[in-house]
Amino acid sequence: MSKNLTTGGFINPQQLPLEQVCLEVAALLKVTLKQIERLELWPHQIWVKFVEGRGKFISYRRLPLWVEQGIAAINNCRDHSSLKLLAEALSVERDWYQDSNDSELLQQWDLTISLWRQAWGEKSQEITQEEEQLKPLRAHQQAASNWLQSWQQVLHFCSDCDSLNRLATEIEQQSHEFADLPEIMAALRQILQQRWLELSHTKVADAV
Repeated sequence: MSKNLTTGGFINPQQLPLEQVCLEVAALLKVTLKQIERLELWPHQIWVKFVEGRGKFISYRRLPLWVEQGIAAINNCRDHSSLKLLAEALSVERDWYQDSNDSELLQQWDLTISLWRQAWGEKSQEITQEEEQLKPLRAHQQAASNWLQSWQQVLHFCSDCDSLNRLATEIEQQSHEFADLPEIMAALRQILQQRWLELSHTKVADAV
């Protein structure tokens, strides 16, 4: 079953700013704040309790805050995968009032969807640009990872300390290319140190 912004976890009604919700509910219902006794933020609707005793349910989607929350959810996406997942929820939201005959409501909802569509397009473009900018860095990181794995295999088959010293010199010469990746260099130093200890222990054992 397709999920909307709340059931999909993109908006948590319990975390909405109550003061802003109260102001927008009062504006929507054309009442003063003094006429509202309290609000209850239910999972899918707002329960409005009036001072005079009666109550009424209001949809979150009738409030300007809902537009802001949708845009905030879009801006919180960090990659195309999360943006695509959100798009599925927005498509459910888009059709929310498709059976309504309220022209004013439909006009307002069309504006909401238009604003979300614009924000989604801008975010998608932003993520694409960021990914393009990161491509050289990711390629560099992958090359460093491959370099580390290759040396790990070579060092594994190194059989004596003299050979290890020569290899360490060669590694030092090559390492300048990846000096900007301290985690790679630290990992290789650890491998070298471990292999040195292993060969040293072997040498001592042979001498005994």
